[in-house]
Amino acid sequence: MKIAFIVPTDLASYNANDWSLNLVPELLRLRHQVVVNDCSEDCDVLFAIERTMTSYTMKLHKKYPKVPLIVNNWDWYNYIDKTKGTYPEFIQLLKEAKDVWSGDMDTAKTTEKDIGVKSSFPLYIFILPWEWKGEIKDYGYTMFGSRQDPNKRFNWYEGATDELEIPFKSYHPDSNSRKDYIMTLKNCSFYVTASRETGVSIPDAEAAYCKKPILSPDNPGCREMWGNNATYFKTNDYEDFKAKIKWLWENYKSEKIQKKVEKCYEIVNKRFLPRVMAERIDKRLREVL
Repeated sequence: MKIAFIVPTDLASYNANDWSLNLVPELLRLRHQVVVNDCSEDCDVLFAIERTMTSYTMKLHKKYPKVPLIVNNWDWYNYIDKTKGTYPEFIQLLKEAKDVWSGDMDTAKTTEKDIGVKSSFPLYIFILPWEWKGEIKDYGYTMFGSRQDPNKRFNWYEGATDELEIPFKSYHPDSNSRKDYIMTLKNCSFYVTASRETGVSIPDAEAAYCKKPILSPDNPGCREMWGNNATYFKTNDYEDFKAKIKWLWENYKSEKIQKKVEKCYEIVNKRFLPRVMAERIDKRLREVL
């Protein structure tokens, strides 16, 4: 099968190297031909994996309308702003796709409710990077990943850790040095996720892969991913957020928390390894096309 694989063009962006260096070789291993960021009439599928490439994907889709389009819609809340309207081009892309894949069932349900597009194949389509070399340590600080919804949550986090006198570091994985971000994550005591009201952020999975406890907002997407193996705070309750940081700081080394950490690590290895993801993609493509 010949796959036109659309990935971010900016190699400094958060996922670009993950897609091109980790997933593509696994698809090649499965005997697929892969064309990165291009398409032709003989392609069997145009696979749009990243929202930032919407305009370029649409351009290719219009140029090669007979090539079936598959769109990855892993977090609808990144695509729709209920106060300013919607993103028409991405919505059009979703509506014209032969198949839409979503990151979790809550995202799939919300997308169908908002614009009537069904996700026929829920799939966690993000891949862990393989630059996690070296020993993972605990240097006694918490880490906040401000990739999504940073303003309110960061103010909460900064306020809570200051009040509790708990050391913290905050890194934005899209803008900070990738190496510094990885080292900060590998050496923290636990990770505070900045996911929105739905969906799971990629740094959550990276933290789990580094065997770090996760403090997450109690929302359907995160519950679907981690079950009872993360520590949850009430989404709009600062006092509960602060209390959970305090509790986790005092208990993250406990046997109970460490068992949950191992469970999250197992989930990551079953869902996010490049080999596993490529095999799931291969299976679904053969079903759809």
